[in-house]
Amino acid sequence: MHFFKLLGTGLKNYWRGIQFLIRHRLYWFVIFPVVLFLLIFNVGQYFEDMEWSIRHDLNQRITEIDTINGLIWKTVKIIFYDALYYLFTKFTMYLVIMCLAPVLTILSEKVEKIITGNTYKWNFMQVVKDIKRAVRLNLRLLLIEYLILIILIGLGSLIGGITQSIFIYIIPLIIGAYFYGFGYIDYVNERRRLNISQSIHFVSRHKGLAVALGGIYSACFLSFNYFYLKMESIPSDTNTQLLWGTVLVVTFLLAAIAPIAAVTSSTLSMHEIVDLSKNEYATPPEKKATV
Repeated sequence: MHFFKLLGTGLKNYWRGIQFLIRHRLYWFVIFPVVLFLLIFNVGQYFEDMEWSIRHDLNQRITEIDTINGLIWKTVKIIFYDALYYLFTKFTMYLVIMCLAPVLTILSEKVEKIITGNTYKWNFMQVVKDIKRAVRLNLRLLLIEYLILIILIGLGSLIGGITQSIFIYIIPLIIGAYFYGFGYIDYVNERRRLNISQSIHFVSRHKGLAVALGGIYSACFLSFNYFYLKMESIPSDTNTQLLWGTVLVVTFLLAAIAPIAAVTSSTLSMHEIVDLSKNEYATPPEKKATV
């Protein structure tokens, strides 16, 4: 029951978070993920084009390669560019959390300041530590998620029917949502000066919140990715193209808003759970006034 209560808290605060961003004029933070998404998309497309070009060149000139070294070199280049494309497209959700670490940290602090009055002394070295922590934590989560995914796919391949679909599709989605949500909760846990082990323990006791935060976040990304991939196969008539183009723009905007809404929802939710106004590492309003 505790799980579903926390799940409801996270979902409720997504909507509250969007309202909060608009009411306090913090919506301009969405500029950062929009720019990042466009950059990641263009870089991913570049590597995809490079990989396709090399693969096409290899197919055309396969008879001209007269040494095994030449064939190996071409193959290595294909794998390299394919891996980079995979990184920039499939791992986008983790890349966003890592690359936007400074922005999301600042936004989370602003949200906390508005709801509690807490402030935190700006320290460049602390900012660097926050970024390193976000990168290290999310790389760790990424590795664990994909190790679990490999195991689930292996198990799923041994069975069939609905159970196979659950192992290969449903469970990985839930696990992914949990890890994405973990990343957003950790922005607050870092200010509470919890180390990574303590943060892992905290999130494991609040799984419902993590799944809610990561679930909406990943749903927005997956929706955009789905409609983007479907664009190539839809009819070419004007009305259909216009409809799908509109849907694509809307899902892109939702994907761009998602990380901003997620960190806001995380901060609002954490305040309900642990009362951030009691954080001993913050400078509360009354203490600030006596300085």
